[in-house]
Amino acid sequence: MNELVTLVKKYEAPLLAFLRDLVRLKSVNGRHPEKAVAERIVAEAENLELDGRLVAKEPLRPNALVRWGNGSRGFALIGHMDTVAAGDTSQWTSPPFEPVVRNGRLYGRGTADNKAGLAIGLYTLAALRDEGKLNPHDVTLVLAGVADEESGASSDLGVRYLLDEGHLPVQGAIYTYASDIVCVGHRGLLRLVLTAQGTAVHSGSDQWSRGEGGVNAVTGLAAILLQLEQLQLPYEPHSAFDHLGFTMTPGTLFSGGEFESMVPGAATAVIDCRLMPGQTPEAVLDAVQGIIGAECANRPGLRVDIQVKNRLPAAAIPAEHPLAQIAQRHAQALTGKAWPIRGAGPANEGYMLINASIPTLPGFGPTGDNAHAPDEWVAMDSLMETAVIYATIISDYLS
Repeated sequence: MNELVTLVKKYEAPLLAFLRDLVRLKSVNGRHPEKAVAERIVAEAENLELDGRLVAKEPLRPNALVRWGNGSRGFALIGHMDTVAAGDTSQWTSPPFEPVVRNGRLYGRGTADNKAGLAIGLYTLAALRDEGKLNPHDVTLVLAGVADEESGASSDLGVRYLLDEGHLPVQGAIYTYASDIVCVGHRGLLRLVLTAQGTAVHSGSDQWSRGEGGVNAVTGLAAILLQLEQLQLPYEPHSAFDHLGFTMTPGTLFSGGEFESMVPGAATAVIDCRLMPGQTPEAVLDAVQGIIGAECANRPGLRVDIQVKNRLPAAAIPAEHPLAQIAQRHAQALTGKAWPIRGAGPANEGYMLINASIPTLPGFGPTGDNAHAPDEWVAMDSLMETAVIYATIISDYLS
């Protein structure tokens, strides 16, 4: 262990410089393609004398793939290269794409989610190579910087593409999000767009006054949303998700109406549903359609259509899985603090790996916070510490 800590420590300065570069390279989903970040990862891998290359379904949005070894026992460290937008930059203490160290934290968009994990993962491979305890003819270690996760964790450009093309020949994986838990899974996501159609008429007209014409799409859709807010659906308990439950959040986005003096003829709302392990999107859809059908029957002329925007299943490995137990043991030994084994609320691409029979911790990494918020940060002292934790987990898991 002391030798590994020493090997990791020598990489502290270049790892931090590399992470700063990644943060400076804007890769906001929908605005900046990930190519520059992927190329920077490959260049850093080459500097470390590791095999790095671009693997792409779309040339401007490639994945960065770094490998060491060619053996039959494999492990992958995976992080996404895209970020969310900075939002209102006036809410940031420092410019979001200019990494700044303050009070032991590195601030910048993408630090916690997910660029610190990528930087740590790359240097973990280098440290394990230097340590010499793993035989490259027996193992294959992979770092994958993937594209397009922030679009809804259902893209075919990143993890899905790497799996389909056989680029992840591994029996274990960690998605390198900042965390303070050993994450064994995540809830599912079902995101629906409801579009209501009514009949627009002048709000001062005789027929509207007499109830002989016009159908208010806004109030019709609102009545449906209020019922959905009360909807509870059964699910089987899971020990790692006892702090979470099924949630339905109606109207995360809402729009309707055409003019101040018109009965609204159209309205649209987005419904965000978080599914527990074992719950199926189909069961939720059936319940939503039942409420819509009943309300439309009570309001002749109202029609509401459903579009499925995102559909991700919940996924988890057992809390007793060796990967989870090994990760908990090494994290607690190295940090001196408790690392509970839990499921995560937000969904991510971990389900793709778990459903491909690759045991995965879909969220385990350095200390950080404020992902998707101003002043996103990662703790400086957790960077090298996490590299040691990753290295010990991989060595133990593959032994």
